[in-house]
Parts: sequence; structure tokens; C-alpha cells
Amino acid sequence: MEQRCILVGAGAFGRELINWVYDAQTHGIFPTLNGFISDIPNVLDGFDYKLTWLGQISTYQPADRDLFLLGVGDPKDKETLVSSLKSRGAKFTTLIHPTAVVARTARLGEGVILCPFSIVSADATIGNFVTFNCFSGAGHDVEIGNYTTLSSRVDLTGGVKCGHSVFFGTGAKVLPHVSIGNSAKIGAGALIVRTVTEGSTMFAAPARKL
Repeated sequence: MEQRCILVGAGAFGRELINWVYDAQTHGIFPTLNGFISDIPNVLDGFDYKLTWLGQISTYQPADRDLFLLGVGDPKDKETLVSSLKSRGAKFTTLIHPTAVVARTARLGEGVILCPFSIVSADATIGNFVTFNCFSGAGHDVEIGNYTTLSSRVDLTGGVKCGHSVFFGTGAKVLPHVSIGNSAKIGAGALIVRTVTEGSTMFAAPARKL
């Protein structure tokens, strides 16, 4: 049975993924996108994307041949959508852009997305449904929990330990061996120099608690 690849969500990040999927397709490392599911049927109206709406996320019933690509950036939304779709039997795929670099000894979980020029270095462990946007990187021995999102140009240096459902804004940097608690929010451009507690919001450089 031929698989059918379906994008989950087609907002701003989803539109980026459509482009990155096309790049991967031209290198023969990703299947064709056959459509998208979204609770906003006309979300792609006005954009030059020839992708068919297949139904609402909340009611779509996955078929055996369906393989889903998660086009959502917010950690809480990712967890909610994955849980809902998996309860209906959904299977998810990973997207690694042709320009991304993954060390041989790195470990990637289910549904990981590595956008252009992202890097996962030696012996890093990346959890399920973690997103690396463009030019972001995880250094050696970094650990990242499920559903975490790195916006563009985020730098997690060697030995950083990051919990689940963390959101990093554009250009955030974390110094070596610093720990980030679950569900923390790290603001754009923040420099993290010490432990961040669970649920904290950090901003500025060096970062302060909001």
C-alpha cells in the first residue's frame, strides 16, 4: 500500500515546511506531500501552494497508509495535536532538511523536524517532536525533551539539559551544562547562564526571570 504524507497544520510554520519538504523531495529523501489537515480549510488561500485540504484536524480519521508531518511550532499545541491524532491511530514522520547536519552518534526521537542548516552534534539526544528552525544547533551531549521548539539561530552549547515543552525564541543562547526546566519560555536573544526552573519565562542577556 502506497503511503500518503499529510501535513498537520498549514499556518506560517506549516508553509515553511512545505518548502523544506520540496527541498528534501528533490534530493530523494522525503515523499510527496499529498495534502494537509487544518481546522481552517482556507488557511492557504492567497498563497501559492497547491496543496489539498483533506479535513479538520479535530475530526480526521487516519487511514493505515497515512503518515503525518507536524507543521506546528507551539510546544503545548504540538503535544495536544499529537496526543489527539495518535489516539486515532496516527503515525508521524521525521523531516531532516538536506542541509541539516546530524552526527553519527546523535539520537533523534519520533517526529523531529530539522530545518535548513540546523545541527545536532555528537552524542546529543533529541526527544520526540522537537523542532529545530533554521540555523539552530544542539552541541555535544545536549539533551532535549519532547515537544520542545528551537526558533531560528538558537544555540544550545555542549552538555545543556533541556526539559520537555520548552520554547526558545530566535537567537537564544544557553551556556554549557546549564539546565532548562520543563515548559520554560526563553525569550528572543536571551543568554542563559544558570539553571532555569520549570515554567519560568526568561528574557534579556544575561537572562532575567520575567
